[in-house]
Amino acid sequence: MRRTQWLLALSVGYVDGICLLFLGGVFGGVVAGNLVVLGVAGVQRLPETALRVGLSVAVYGGTALLARRVAPSRCLVGALLALCTLCGGWMVAAHDPRGLTQLPLLALAAIAAALQHTATREPGDTPVVAVQQLLPLGCIPVGALGAGLLLEHVPWIGPLPAVLLVAAALVVGSLRTRTETTAPAAHREPARL
Repeated sequence: MRRTQWLLALSVGYVDGICLLFLGGVFGGVVAGNLVVLGVAGVQRLPETALRVGLSVAVYGGTALLARRVAPSRCLVGALLALCTLCGGWMVAAHDPRGLTQLPLLALAAIAAALQHTATREPGDTPVVAVQQLLPLGCIPVGALGAGLLLEHVPWIGPLPAVLLVAAALVVGSLRTRTETTAPAAHREPARL
């Protein structure tokens, strides 16, 4: 799934842009950022923001914990389902979720982000960062910028670009796995599905 990380990073950035702009000013997938928002909400006495942060962090953490032994391709299918449901909720909310309507949509965004993050992990990952691992980090703000610009002009599109990005990552990951399984046995890497 490493080859699809930039697609997933664009998707996560896009969905976090939606969360910040339309779902209460918190992140769906950036736990550290949410903890900062929680501290600020405490100082400024913003209980609604604190509730949204708590929901997002709990759902993200719980999903990541439950999905840690799930195959990456299945995590992406789950993320795709969560994003499709988020699209449906976006449409039901008439492209402008308010109040309590934001909470289930935020939870779906957190589920999708956690599953995408879990899908990109490889066995034996080390904390050493290679240059090619920095590309996904650059894609996150690009995705958020895309959400801000696109939703300003075409609000009905909602989370659909994130759905398409995760679907593309799933297809690319599946094609890579098929190529690996048809390679001669001496040159084959173990498939992870």
